[in-house]
Amino acid sequence: MKLLRLWLLTLLVFPFTSFAQRNPDAIIDTLETSEGTVILYKNFTWEYLQDEPVMMSSEGDSTGLFTAQWINDQIFAYRIPVDSIRDTVIMLTSGDRIFTLPVFGKLFRGFTYSHKGLDIKLNKGDTINAAFDGVIRYAKYNRGGFGNLVIIRHYNGLETYYGHLSKINVKVNEVVKSGDPIALGGSTGRSRGPHLHFEVRYKDIPLDPFRVIDFDNRKLIANTFPVTKKVFYPDDFVVDAKIVRIKSGDTIGKLARKFNTSVKEICAMNKIKPSTTLRIGRSLRVR
Repeated sequence: MKLLRLWLLTLLVFPFTSFAQRNPDAIIDTLETSEGTVILYKNFTWEYLQDEPVMMSSEGDSTGLFTAQWINDQIFAYRIPVDSIRDTVIMLTSGDRIFTLPVFGKLFRGFTYSHKGLDIKLNKGDTINAAFDGVIRYAKYNRGGFGNLVIIRHYNGLETYYGHLSKINVKVNEVVKSGDPIALGGSTGRSRGPHLHFEVRYKDIPLDPFRVIDFDNRKLIANTFPVTKKVFYPDDFVVDAKIVRIKSGDTIGKLARKFNTSVKEICAMNKIKPSTTLRIGRSLRVR
């Protein structure tokens, strides 16, 4: 009781103290007040639970998904090569952990070498929902082209990206359930009109969402997904690759028009720049 009175006095005397990311080990108690639940810390500081939900403790995170490489100010947290991925099988849904299509609308751009997700048309202000249960890892404006961006790390190891949002309704470290509203659709960042840019990644490496989602029927293709090196961008396109040998007069622009693709896509597939000089006899992938 003495400790409780001391904390109440602290609440009255000391100003509100906010933390960018809580250390669960520093929390000693919670206290219900007329303004909501207050979190009490060992160093006699405090804050309201509603302002930024508590991240799960390292003890509660038995898989290490939410303690390893948990970075809130960078879109990519792992930065590892495809070759380092070990074969495994991801459980996409189980029990009460379900899947929800973030938004349904006309698809006008799919997954390619230069575009690592789906673009889904919507109206500004349409509700965007979380695809799976998880925790918000990133939620702010991104200058790299995504505009307002939310990234959720899920319990199955995947991360989903939601870009070009008009408004973000969640905060980092917040726990969300599949189907929870997390944002409103918009056209922020590099965007030519209101749409959702949606990505599915495993340890930063993008997957074609169509490998996982039956978009037309708004459900998963299966409840499990085998993760192997062959399913990751860019290795999964090798079987259908179209290779040409450069001849005199060939340019990236001419090849793009001939094979109904773009300069950006050819450059992404071959890891070259638009200004790269094409040496006669060089092999170049165009599709």
